[in-house]
Amino acid sequence: MRRRRGVVDAEHADWIFHGGAVHPMDGTDPASALAVRSGRIVAVGAAAHELRGPGTEVVDLEGAALLPGFQDAHVHAVAAGLQLLGCDLSGVHGAAEYRTLIASYVADHPEPTWIQGSGWYGDVFAGGFPHRDVLDQLVPDRPAVLTSHDVHSVWVNSEALRRAGITATTPDPVGGRIQRGPGGEPTGVLFEAAAGLVTSLLPGPDARRLSEALMTAQAELHRLGITAWQDAAVGTAEVFDDSYDTYVSAAESGRLTAKVTGALWWRRDGGPGQLELLRDRRRRVSAGRFTATAVKIMQDGVCENHTAALLSPYRGLDGETGLSFIPPEELEAVVAALVAERFDLHLHAVGDRAVRECLDALEAAGTVPAGWDPRHQIAHIDLIDRGDIARMTRLGVIANVQPLWARQDTVLVATKLPFLTEDQRARHFAFGSLARAGVPLAMGSDWPVSSPDPVWGIHVAVNRTAPLADVHAADEHAQTVPLLAAEAVGVRAAVHGYTAGAARANRLEHESGTLTIGKAADLVVLDGDPFAVDARDLSSLRVRATFVDGVPVHEAW
Repeated sequence: MRRRRGVVDAEHADWIFHGGAVHPMDGTDPASALAVRSGRIVAVGAAAHELRGPGTEVVDLEGAALLPGFQDAHVHAVAAGLQLLGCDLSGVHGAAEYRTLIASYVADHPEPTWIQGSGWYGDVFAGGFPHRDVLDQLVPDRPAVLTSHDVHSVWVNSEALRRAGITATTPDPVGGRIQRGPGGEPTGVLFEAAAGLVTSLLPGPDARRLSEALMTAQAELHRLGITAWQDAAVGTAEVFDDSYDTYVSAAESGRLTAKVTGALWWRRDGGPGQLELLRDRRRRVSAGRFTATAVKIMQDGVCENHTAALLSPYRGLDGETGLSFIPPEELEAVVAALVAERFDLHLHAVGDRAVRECLDALEAAGTVPAGWDPRHQIAHIDLIDRGDIARMTRLGVIANVQPLWARQDTVLVATKLPFLTEDQRARHFAFGSLARAGVPLAMGSDWPVSSPDPVWGIHVAVNRTAPLADVHAADEHAQTVPLLAAEAVGVRAAVHGYTAGAARANRLEHESGTLTIGKAADLVVLDGDPFAVDARDLSSLRVRATFVDGVPVHEAW
């Protein structure tokens, strides 16, 4: 129940929330109420009622819960928005469904010279990957490029291969692979840096399209209770358009209602000369709702296409251990230079060798500049050597994890687990081991790689099984059989990872992440209490409202 606001005065609250559980997530006990004035939290607990005035809007939580607004520590919002606006395959899971969507999109869009889309999953195809022949049938007269859901592969048709000049004799580029069939003929799937052979030819979206994508993504993230995020690739990357100016424009115009930390993209071929650009970009956005305090470095690929860098070989792949995108000695030099410049490092490392190389580089960087508290983080950590968990604790490195992946869905069962040894499987998404060792956890989605819904992420982190409504895990095995149950974390740790933990990773903890007096009123109202429902029902919770600085940015009362 809600009462509309009248005339607000300076002595009373703009909003009072009561009648449910208020979870501050700052180490204090749950409270009964919370008051907001001028975008700030001014009271927590019974004292909130004393600030009620004639113009105060009062929200009865009706036994539900109020939490700090969720934060996503690793997302690609503009890319996700573009996916929603394009040939989006993410809402279905099947080869026949992909064919239907692609055919419909092609028929409805006769104008573009290139057909672009994203969101396919490899497990629905024989052998784990699609073939150009399927796209040739659906798009015979135009080049077509469809990015995989994990953004580490692209699926192209023969016309796209022709325009890029890719043939059986084309060598694999550094940091990438061309999938080949009999006689070395390209199958139409390009991994990692090889995707750039085609994506570099794509007509890029203009500023208006990028702005539309950001606003579309922001609305979706607010709908899910997210008030802040870290964009993990701000710059021109293999399959990402540069979103820096898009964020700056949205922030300056006031259209950016979320608080966003940009992780500036480190180009592997850019050398030390790109430091000046990174410094300049950080300097230009030193305050406001968009800042750029981090640098993103990609050290390896993913296990599904065997480009994640492993300490021991993949099972059954003739000694294959994946790719280290940056040689370890070079990585150490890059990290040292960025640490000296006081950049937080956001390091992509999926395989255990990549994790070790990142830790080696951070340790070699030595003492941090005086007076600086770094927020270095390693993202994903599908596999980690047990000894390196203790190193993460000692070095104070944040584990930036994507909990939605830690379940036995068909992608993992069909395209990943068969290529991991028993030892590797036993160290898979080791969230519980990391937490027990004292490694700080920050949680994110990697959207559009996977759903950005924090409630779903919390469900999987706690249960290690899939949410019931997830179309990409709609089988009984995924929903009932845990993936390494001992690596689950409790509800408090999972919620902390999406609130206070992510806020620290985003360098926003002084402003948000907890419901503490004086902090911004970045809030999420749920229709149930995650600390009271049965753990198996966590994914059924829904967002009633999202607030940023005390202003509703999503309402579904």
